Amino acid sequence: MYHVGIDWADQKHDVVIVDAHGARVGKPFTIANTLAGFEQLHTQLARLSQDPRVFKIGIETQQHLLVDFLLDGDYPAWVMLPSAMKSLRQRYRSSGARDDAFDAFVLADTLRTDTACWRAIALGSESVREIRLLAQAHHDLVVWQVMLTNSLRSTLKAYYPAALEFFADVACANALAFWQAYPSFEAARQLSHEALRAFFKKHRLRNHKIADNIFARLEQPQPRIAPALQRAKQRKAQTCAALLSTLALELEAYVLRLREVVAQHPDGEIFLSYPGVAHITAARLLALFGDNRERYAGVQEVQGLAGSCPVTQQTGKDFRVTYYRRACNKFYRDTLQQLAFSSLTKAAWAKVYYDAHRAKGHHHSHALRCLANLHLRILFAMWKNRTRYDENLFLAQKARHALAHQKN
Repeated sequence: MYHVGIDWADQKHDVVIVDAHGARVGKPFTIANTLAGFEQLHTQLARLSQDPRVFKIGIETQQHLLVDFLLDGDYPAWVMLPSAMKSLRQRYRSSGARDDAFDAFVLADTLRTDTACWRAIALGSESVREIRLLAQAHHDLVVWQVMLTNSLRSTLKAYYPAALEFFADVACANALAFWQAYPSFEAARQLSHEALRAFFKKHRLRNHKIADNIFARLEQPQPRIAPALQRAKQRKAQTCAALLSTLALELEAYVLRLREVVAQHPDGEIFLSYPGVAHITAARLLALFGDNRERYAGVQEVQGLAGSCPVTQQTGKDFRVTYYRRACNKFYRDTLQQLAFSSLTKAAWAKVYYDAHRAKGHHHSHALRCLANLHLRILFAMWKNRTRYDENLFLAQKARHALAHQKN
């Protein structure tokens, strides 16, 4: 058995190979971040064995073309957290000295000694990988949308405060069109009442009360700022509005594509049957679970990855403390928090469970995490057994569990 450590970078990757006893095999070498470099790595490994299963490869990322190349070649690979590398280096060098080849050796030798501590890379089928990337990209776009909306609101507040009272949502389609066409109080004030109504009619807003409200507010005097500052703020507001308009269109396209791929995936209907789960959440759950039923040894792995369960520290019999889990996948944590919140109005038992934790003194987010932890146990069983959600079955099992707990 050979263990291969790869310290990856943008332009090149350092590689170290050790045998089953920890002795280095050959000299460290570097490959380019190109197809020729990847094939060079394959050639070097093939000189040791033609069977890719005798190799274990450790790397600090699973989102890389090199990882795809290795998995396509049937090389088993493990991902190692970059945050763990700092403490791992201390095992081999107390001085703190390091270089890329040394990091590659640490990866290889740690994989040799502590394989069970690291997660094997199992990206799943191509459809799951597409869903995962689409769902993560959609999440990123939503984050950017929130950031730009906040920036637009703060900019308008600085030079055009009356605009904040024109629309309930400063980033709705009609508002964005209005900011781009009339980015200042003076520009909007030039509009007649009829022209204002015509503008909104053109943008398919036929509620005349909104136009009337805007026109009335434009008649009121407003504070002024220096012309140079207004021009700068106005330019920024127009830029934010233009970017938000583009983002809205892209988000619509992402939602349509996610609906398609979730509907086409055989596990899509499993997650869609769960209360509070629509297509976007189903896509995120597919990204979390994948379609390889051997990926997780138990639900505890999923709960730790998604950050729904706390971290426990215990010394002896008397000292025990639990605290918030910070080391987790934030994308999946956000997914489970949203699912827990939406389920409060979709499943009566979820609201009862949430209220029980609130009654214990847990704050809102804590109670949602507890509910998310329960959701994951149910979802894991559904996914593992390939069964749709059955509320009657769940409530019957819940009643049996409560009865057994009372007897004990």
